[in-house]
Amino acid sequence: MKVNLNIFGPPRLPVTNEDPLVYISHGFKSDGESMIRLENLIGHVMPRATTYRFQYEWRHSVVRSGAELANTVFGNTKKDRPLLLVGHSMGGLVSRVANLILTDPKAFAAEVPKLKSFDYGDDTKPLKAFCFESKTKRKVNGIVTLATPNSGAFLQGQMSSYLALAQWGVNLAASLRHPSVHDLTTARLFRFLQQFSTDTPFLSVSGSSISRFGTGAGLLSQTASKLGLNLTFPNDWVVEDVSVDLSKSILPNEIIHHGNALYLHLRAYENCTSVTHSSIHQERIVADYIGDFASRC
Repeated sequence: MKVNLNIFGPPRLPVTNEDPLVYISHGFKSDGESMIRLENLIGHVMPRATTYRFQYEWRHSVVRSGAELANTVFGNTKKDRPLLLVGHSMGGLVSRVANLILTDPKAFAAEVPKLKSFDYGDDTKPLKAFCFESKTKRKVNGIVTLATPNSGAFLQGQMSSYLALAQWGVNLAASLRHPSVHDLTTARLFRFLQQFSTDTPFLSVSGSSISRFGTGAGLLSQTASKLGLNLTFPNDWVVEDVSVDLSKSILPNEIIHHGNALYLHLRAYENCTSVTHSSIHQERIVADYIGDFASRC
């Protein structure tokens, strides 16, 4: 039996009649080609949907990539169609930023000059160039994030003792190379997002391949403990469920705490213990839930 999504209202049946514009954003160190399987699955569930695989430079900051996604959507002339943003891993964070811009571009534009105080100084100029203050609001019917680290990347903030200091040094060095790494391993993105609020319906989905039922889970936990790590079950090998679930986010977020969006975190669903970080966007059951969600928004 499938999990009930009634929090988002009754479905419009059949789901095959749904015709949203669906923008799929890939994750960290990935590209649009990796989302072909998800595109095809969504097309099978909603044949009338028009799906776009949004390609962005994963090394750029999440804020900059989200702005590029929003600008792409603003350029779509099919404004009478429902709009659904779907993101895998870091792509979910990109979708969150894009949603804020699309639904209130002027409010976002007003915050751009303040980006430097959030350590986004290098992004101020390219974001100003989008001229979001002149854009017209675009309704986003829903957001779906798959294995998205809504409180930062797996293991960050869970290092202890001297390992914490060592990890901080590694993160700092990596951040100098790739702004996206900075977003995934520090609080700067989440401090920025808490300046906003939204009412866009939101479905987050996580995988549970590493759980107390998993082969070797106990040994993994013991080994991690000896290394100074505190692993939380379940997780998908990369991101913990507690990081995916916005209701458990470390900092207040624009969805629940500062917004009034309908929200559901989907963890306990059929065969979730076989879903990994790299397979979640290839699962038919996940595509079915995306279609169900779209029919209610």
